[in-house]
Amino acid sequence: MNLNFNPMKTINFKPFAASIFICFAMLACVQDDDFAVPSSLGTEENENLNALLQDIDQNVIQLVSVEYVKSLYNGQITLIESDLAVKGFVSSSDATGNFYKEFYLQDASENPTAGIGVYLNQVDSYNQFNLGREVYINLKGLYVGENASEVITIGGSEDGSRVGIINASQIPLHIMRSATTETMVPMVVGLSNVDDSHMGLLVSFESVQFPMGLAGQPYVDPYDDYDTLRPLISCLNGAEFFVETSSFAAFNQESLPTAGRGTITGVISKSYGGDDRVMMLNTTDDVLFNDARCDPVFEESFNTATDNTNLNISNWINYAELGSELWTEQVYGGNGYAEFTAYATSESSNIGWLISPGIDMDAQEGEVLNFQTEYAYPDSGHYPLEVFVSSNFNGQESGIATATWEPLSDVFIAHPDNTDSWFTWVDSGVVDLSSYSGTLYVAFKYTGSDTSNQNSTIHVDNVIVSVP
Repeated sequence: MNLNFNPMKTINFKPFAASIFICFAMLACVQDDDFAVPSSLGTEENENLNALLQDIDQNVIQLVSVEYVKSLYNGQITLIESDLAVKGFVSSSDATGNFYKEFYLQDASENPTAGIGVYLNQVDSYNQFNLGREVYINLKGLYVGENASEVITIGGSEDGSRVGIINASQIPLHIMRSATTETMVPMVVGLSNVDDSHMGLLVSFESVQFPMGLAGQPYVDPYDDYDTLRPLISCLNGAEFFVETSSFAAFNQESLPTAGRGTITGVISKSYGGDDRVMMLNTTDDVLFNDARCDPVFEESFNTATDNTNLNISNWINYAELGSELWTEQVYGGNGYAEFTAYATSESSNIGWLISPGIDMDAQEGEVLNFQTEYAYPDSGHYPLEVFVSSNFNGQESGIATATWEPLSDVFIAHPDNTDSWFTWVDSGVVDLSSYSGTLYVAFKYTGSDTSNQNSTIHVDNVIVSVP
């Protein structure tokens, strides 16, 4: 590059410096990421909000609940043509970059009953729609549908099978904050109790921890382009739940806190494509793992599974008492589990045993058992899964028939009588094993028949023996 310097040309630095100062000042006004959230509203915001509130007060516009707005979606994207508005409180924050061009609203700052997404063409929306901010949305002309994660969301257009974004010109006309910011009180939920009713809600999980196998790992795998799912484990019942973190989050390379257990707070959503329910963090300040870990006496999460293969995990026994079918390893949405089904075996009788390794019951006291099950393709009146324990089994296939197997009758096993839908994990409840000594084995026994149409599918996951 050639720089031609003319010694006769004089530069007036004072106006130039002033111009630079003005440019920086203007940029500072626009790029207000580090500024405090304004406590007052601008003139235009006040005018739009006051006009909306007046229309609501005069019944020109009907104020409806978040749940009502969600009900407008019936599987197809819906244009809202009625004069409706909804009010809610912001449960998410994009201040750390873990949310992008979206925020979530829930219907109350404490004890909420419904949440919904808002998809808008605005980054750093936390400067306007901050956590706990009361927000009104004028719904007429907007759409309700699912986003790319299959979460019901308010959008500004129809984008194929997904709801489209609310563009920048629509935002001030439809989305208005009040001057109120409430303190958000997270809803305490058990990992195994989360369902679609919790979408968009700020929740807390208590007494949870990340697996020790993730020690030293960051929230986001450096090889993942967009998001990483990391499993949480409940110390109460061994249930698992994923924490999803965007590769664009400011804390993406922070190390997972694996040294302890405690409480974690975030927003319930779904992974891209809707395969898994997940928790998304607003900030890692909401991860308070200050208590000692609760590593179990025995744990099997089946997360080493190879999809659609006969189950072959070290020291587990996979035995077909009748028929040729064995328990299989399955993986769905990154989660491994054990499966048995008599379907398509063409056999009149299938009895399959899945028996745990021996568990030392003398090294501690007060042991309890917990696991999760789910079902699909049920048979009327046929419940294929039983759970047993044995303290005199010799650990060999040849000894299965001669061992004493005690049925666990007080466990909760997924079937049509107690679970509304297929492929829904349910918790077994805590089973007291403290009366046993020596070496104990836990067995899952499936009984079915393809020719008699007793061929439902059973999944088993997260077999945990622990001392609470």
